[in-house]
Amino acid sequence: MNNSRINKNKNKFKKKKFIYLFILIILLILGFSCRIAFHKSHIRNNDQRKHITLVAVGDSLTQGVGDQSNNGGYVGQIKQQIQTKDKINVTTYNYGKSGDRSDQILARLNKSRTFQKRVKQANVITMTVGGNDLLQGLQKYSSVNFNSNENSHQLDNSIHNVEDIYSHKLIKLINSIRKLNPNAPIFLFSIYNPVYVYFANVTELNKYIDQFNVVTKNTIHSYKRIYFMNINQKLSYGQYNTVNKRKKLIKKDNSINTSKYKNAEDIEKKLLKGTSQELNIYLSSADHFHPNYKGYIQMTNLLYKTMQKHSLWKYKH
Repeated sequence: MNNSRINKNKNKFKKKKFIYLFILIILLILGFSCRIAFHKSHIRNNDQRKHITLVAVGDSLTQGVGDQSNNGGYVGQIKQQIQTKDKINVTTYNYGKSGDRSDQILARLNKSRTFQKRVKQANVITMTVGGNDLLQGLQKYSSVNFNSNENSHQLDNSIHNVEDIYSHKLIKLINSIRKLNPNAPIFLFSIYNPVYVYFANVTELNKYIDQFNVVTKNTIHSYKRIYFMNINQKLSYGQYNTVNKRKKLIKKDNSINTSKYKNAEDIEKKLLKGTSQELNIYLSSADHFHPNYKGYIQMTNLLYKTMQKHSLWKYKH
C-alpha cells in the first residue's frame, strides 16, 4: 500500500515536472519570437526612408485636369497622404501632359534630359496612359453607326488594330522607363468611360474600354514591380454603383437616347450642347470628361492602397 502511494506521488511529480517544463519551453519560444519581431521592427524603422521622390508620367489625368482645387489631381493628393500617414517627406515631379498618347509621352521622355534624370532618381513612378490612344482610334471612325452590324464589325476590327499598336507603344514606353530606372515600382491606372452616365445603353463604348484595359494589364504582366490599378468602374459609374441603379439608368438612357445618337460624333455633340451640370459625381462639369476633385480622391485612395500593399518603396535597399 505504501509502495502504491509512493508510485502515485512519483507519477504526480513527473506530470507536474512535465507541465512546468512544457510551460517553460513555450515561454522561451514566445520570448525568442518577440525578440526577433522586435529586432525586425527595429531594423524596419531604422531602414524606412525619410524622403522619397515620386515621378508622375502620363496624360491629362496625371496633369490633374479637372481638379477644381488646382492641387495637381492625384499627384498632389498622394503626396499629402504619404506625408500625413507614413510620415515620409515626398518630392513630386509631374510629367503629365493633356492629350498625349503613349508614343507622345515616350517622345517627351526621349527629348528631355531633365525628364530622364527625374525618372532615374524616382523611388516611385505613377502612370496614366491609353485613353488618348483609344480616343484617336474612335475619332477615325467617329461617323460609324454603332447600331449597324456591318459598321460595328468594321469598327471592332479597327479597334483591335488600335489595341495592337497601343500594346507595342506601351512596351516601348515601359522599356525606356525601365532602362533609366530598373527598380522603382510603377503604379499604372486603367482608363474609364467618361460618358457612361449619359450613354449607359451604348454598350460598345464600355466594351472597347474594357478591352483596352485588358490589353494594358496583359502588356505589363511580364514586367516586375508594375502594378495595374483598375479605376474604371469607380469613375465610369459614379454614384450609379449598384446593379439596380445602373438598370434604371440604362432604362432612362434608352428613352432619352434615340437612334439619332448612333455614333461617337453624335455623342460628342450631345455632350457639348448638354447641361453644364455633370451627371457623374466624380467627373468635371467643365468638360464632362476628366475627374473632378472627388474623382481624383478616388484615384488617390486606390493608388495609396496599392502602394501600401507593395510597400518596398518605403525602405532603403
